Amino acid sequence: MKTSNFFDLDRFIGLLKQDILFNYKFYLAFLLGLSIGIYLVSYMIIRNLSAGFLSVNNILYNLLLGATMVFIGMSFPSFRTQINTSNFLLTPGSAFEKLLVQFMVRFVIFIPLALIILKVGVFLAIFSMVPDPKTGFDPLFVEDLSFSKLFTFQNNILRDLSYLFFAFAGSAYFKRYAVVKTMGAFIFLPVTIFLIVKLTGNQMNWNKISLDYLDGSRFFLSLAPLCIGVLLLSLPWVYFNIKEKEL
Repeated sequence: MKTSNFFDLDRFIGLLKQDILFNYKFYLAFLLGLSIGIYLVSYMIIRNLSAGFLSVNNILYNLLLGATMVFIGMSFPSFRTQINTSNFLLTPGSAFEKLLVQFMVRFVIFIPLALIILKVGVFLAIFSMVPDPKTGFDPLFVEDLSFSKLFTFQNNILRDLSYLFFAFAGSAYFKRYAVVKTMGAFIFLPVTIFLIVKLTGNQMNWNKISLDYLDGSRFFLSLAPLCIGVLLLSLPWVYFNIKEKEL
């Protein structure tokens, strides 16, 4: 098989331009909504808590993670209808290139933009505040957003990346309501594992599991193999799903 049949740079750039041209209104609307949401949430929680940025770190991080999961979960919009799927599959380009276009837009382009929007949104929220003599709140003493503090151990990067890749795989698998169905599967799997462990083990073993593995660093370590598995399998899953649709 010729390498150009698998990946051609000019063909890939053409697919990328086509995706942006067809979906730019949605992308701009989503970025605008994210910007407004981050500004409003940042303003409200920083002003209400009046305790500096560290108090709102996890709230902003989870807000950004949730928005990113939704955006990535809406990948492959052409798969939502039969006609659009047929047109998408007939578009010149390999399955790898079509996967790479979605990955480029949703991960490589969107995530850095979302981080920039978060930085600017927090800055504008603090900048637009005024001192409150009654509570002693002064925006001059609110800490600026620091990515080193945002991505702490509590915000486990490996775990959260697996969430995003899981959403990406679900977007290629489900046809309609892909985000909702992916979120449902995302909740169903751990709940099922929890119930199996709970129902098949006695109370003493369950207490030991709860004590040893459902708290702190051990919990994250116990999730590591599952997270790594999701990261390694998601992209091949999407690729072969596209190949299957082509057949």
